[in-house]
Formats: sequence, C-alpha cells, structure tokens
Amino acid sequence: MSNSRIFWFGDLNYRLYLEDNLARQLIKEQDWTALQKFDQLQRELEHGGVFQGWKEGNIEFAPTYKYSSYNCNRYSGGIPSRAGEKQRTPAWCDRILWCGKGVRQLSYFRSESKFSDHRPVSALFSTQIKVVKSTNTRSHTVPTTFLNETPSRTQTNETANGESTSTLLSLRVKDM
Repeated sequence: MSNSRIFWFGDLNYRLYLEDNLARQLIKEQDWTALQKFDQLQRELEHGGVFQGWKEGNIEFAPTYKYSSYNCNRYSGGIPSRAGEKQRTPAWCDRILWCGKGVRQLSYFRSESKFSDHRPVSALFSTQIKVVKSTNTRSHTVPTTFLNETPSRTQTNETANGESTSTLLSLRVKDM
C-alpha cells in the first residue's frame, strides 16, 4: 500500500458537539474556524480514533447538512420549524478525505446544488504517481494507452425522487 492513493468521500454523517443555537450563530458569523473546534470528525482525526493517517483539507465553507427541503437555503430546525421536520444542528456531514504520499489538495469547496437536503462537496487534487515500465509488451500496452489518453468518465445515478446526479472522474498523467 506504500504506492496507494486512496480517496474516501460522501456523507460520513459526522456532527457537531455544539448546541444548535450556538452553531447557528457561528454559521451566521461565518466563523468556520470556531465551528470546526466542535466537529466530531476533526476531533477523531486529531486523537487517532478513526481514519489513522488520513487527511482532510481546510474547511472554509458553511456546513453541508441539513437543509429544510429541496431547493431551499434555510437550515432545518431552529425556530420556526416545520411540523414533522427532523431537528438537526447544521454540520459538515459531507466530506472528502485522502490517504497516501504525494497528494496535495488544490481546492475544497461546497456546491450550491439543491437536489437534496445536503450540499455536495468537491475537491481538486494533485498527486505524484510512479509509472512502472515493463519489458513485457502485453502488460505494457494497456497501461500506456490508459495513462496517455486523459480519460474522462461520468457516472450518472438516479436519486429516490427521480433526479439524476453525476460524478465526473478524470485522470491526466504527464511525464515529469
């Protein structure tokens, strides 16, 4: 695994150890640094409780969960709250972590797409990889073709309410 680069992303479901009204005040002030001091995942990473050796970039955006409804800019809960609505303190549930040598995060941000009660996160990375050239032409042909073409593939999924979401995967390799 010493040559591996692993990325773990999605709804990791970590919350804030903070009262709802205090969290909302820090969000209103856009004080992300103060808010992160109460983030469950960051505390666990610091104490080695989970994801040992993994990293996350600087969070400089508002919490990604829980929005009141689709196509809404209001966090769920608080006062006034809709009847039957889950009472959730806003939190960074949606995260991108990585593990491996030579990985550098260039950006980390949230999108304002409103297809869910979450806001999606995105990141851009730069990483060094070692290309092993083989003398066996059969094992050399496929990787060379793959690495030099700059493939780009979009995976499309359908959500429970029939909307489609997509994830863009791309790889570009250049000789150093």
